Amino acid sequence: MAQGVFQSPDLSPVSFAAADGLRAQQKVFDIVGRSVSTRTSRSVVLSEREINAFLARHLAEVADIPVMGAIAHLDGNGVFDLAVRLPTRVVLAETPFGGILDVSPTPWGDRLLWLRLRARARVEPAMTGSRRFLRLDVERFYLGRTRLPAIVHRLVLSPMTLRLLSWPLPAGIDDVKVEREHVVIKAGG
Repeated sequence: MAQGVFQSPDLSPVSFAAADGLRAQQKVFDIVGRSVSTRTSRSVVLSEREINAFLARHLAEVADIPVMGAIAHLDGNGVFDLAVRLPTRVVLAETPFGGILDVSPTPWGDRLLWLRLRARARVEPAMTGSRRFLRLDVERFYLGRTRLPAIVHRLVLSPMTLRLLSWPLPAGIDDVKVEREHVVIKAGG
């Protein structure tokens, strides 16, 4: 099991160009800006390439953790696979397993580890005056190529890493739907 933990996920990378990330960023900016100013219903579609480019550029800053790589595969029906590469010290910090880092050689904590999850995305209804969140409900969980029970992510991931499962949505975004190879974002409805 330990060997499989440090292997790369069985998930092929999605090729993209810098222009894909800029295009995704512009689409999100346009829909958020226009829906807030005009209150008209609009939607945009982001391709799997655009999503991967956007995550590569922005995931580390949004999650406020040192993500060293990300792969997203959009399967449809709200389900997608996401793999992120993080230092082991970030994954285990503030968990019952964090003590392992105190007795292990320093380089071990810096060793990169792939977390992979299969999740279902859902937008939580906004309470009066509160922000909407995109929640990721984990259906499968892997460390590297080792599959663990889905609930294990709550035990082995630090609170900092668990932030990857709840993303605040900009004002004006009403819904996010994961479809096969693309995401539809609806706003202003």
